[in-house]
Amino acid sequence: MLGRVGAIVLLLEDDTPAVPGEETRRALQICNAGSVVDRFELDVVGDAKDWIRVEPAEVNVFPDQSAGAELVFTPPRSTDLPAGEVTFALRVMSHEDIEGSVVEEATVTVGSFTDFGVKLLPRTRRARLGARFHAVVDNRGNAPLRVQLYAADPDAGLGFTFSYKEIEVTRGTGSVVPVKVKPAARRWRGADLTLPFQVLAVHRAEGGEEEQTADGAVVQAALVSDAVVKFVMAVAAAVVALIALWLFVLKPSVESEARRQASAVVGEESGPPGNGTGESPPPDGATESPGAGQAGGPGADRSPPPSQDTGSGSGGGAGGGGGRDDPGDQESQSEEPPGDQGGGGEAFDFRLEADAPVSAEFDAEATYTVPEGSTLYLIDVVYENVAGDAGVVRLQRGNSVLRQLALDTFRNLDESYEQPIEFGPGENVVLAVRCQDPAAQSEAPAQNCTPAAYFSGRLVKAGT
Repeated sequence: MLGRVGAIVLLLEDDTPAVPGEETRRALQICNAGSVVDRFELDVVGDAKDWIRVEPAEVNVFPDQSAGAELVFTPPRSTDLPAGEVTFALRVMSHEDIEGSVVEEATVTVGSFTDFGVKLLPRTRRARLGARFHAVVDNRGNAPLRVQLYAADPDAGLGFTFSYKEIEVTRGTGSVVPVKVKPAARRWRGADLTLPFQVLAVHRAEGGEEEQTADGAVVQAALVSDAVVKFVMAVAAAVVALIALWLFVLKPSVESEARRQASAVVGEESGPPGNGTGESPPPDGATESPGAGQAGGPGADRSPPPSQDTGSGSGGGAGGGGGRDDPGDQESQSEEPPGDQGGGGEAFDFRLEADAPVSAEFDAEATYTVPEGSTLYLIDVVYENVAGDAGVVRLQRGNSVLRQLALDTFRNLDESYEQPIEFGPGENVVLAVRCQDPAAQSEAPAQNCTPAAYFSGRLVKAGT
């Protein structure tokens, strides 16, 4: 009981909590300690005045008498009003005796209420070996919330790993829990397969348990995509076409040209510029009798004598044609395979490793600079993503982008180039990375993306 001269306020003891979103009442008595009839105005002051009122707001009380009233509590169902004791002040103002007005402090217990939800970010993700999601638990109640996290899929085709199995969320806030989802079986080929699942957040209290769910899905892609199969088939078809072009078009043309040039050279070497006749050698393919070439001086009879064996003419033909060897014998001298670009120099290889923090820009680079006076021809590049990070990796010549790949589409990717990639003296071979989602190798979450690339080719020095 609290009081002063003029008015005395009696608050009945009541431990009933004021439930948020509901109405709770507590009785009180106003006593007139004065000598005349007085009218008292009743109201609440302080931060709680928006949800505490007095009914009635005015009472008339005779001397040495009391009048009843009620405190009405209507706390809002909001995270802004925490559960627990709240102090407020009841003001009683006298109209007859201003000095007899009083302000009494009291407390009321605000009850707690539970309101929470869970959602997945993102809801759907495409992956080959595994995908990373984030479960977000929002506490919309007015007291701390403790929940346990579970996951399940209807076909039992997924495995789940939570960074934390149980968390406590402060009122009015949310907590993020990484969860890794991995398909139980690998798909080597075929169309994408959608695997749905649910994440459950369960809150257990004395009155029972309450749970909220969030739906998600993993779109499992084949390890060998249709695009890769089509690319391999296209490359195989191109190789077969090139082989057929060489065997049936280019090689016969080269052999024919080689024979023609060899025949021309042999004809020049075996021609009769000094045979004393003053005649030019016959054109290629002429059938002049070689026996006539052996006849000697002018006026000589070019016909063999009747008693001469005509076989000698054939022998002369053999002798005269001795310089015209089979052009096929010169074939090996006429063909020389052309040299490939970058075929000179020395074999050369190196490796670049990136360590990129999460960023929206390509602000992490690993660089190799070609030595002055040398030219680098890249023939083969092996991209490595052993951790399974998500993001984008680029192969650049300085600031010029040559190749761009999504990290979550491969673990190891080997690329060979029929036409080598050329880097001149002083130019930079750059491995640039934009890290989106680093993959954890242990229970602790990863901080950086760590892709790498192995380069091999030839380093040609100037003048070689």
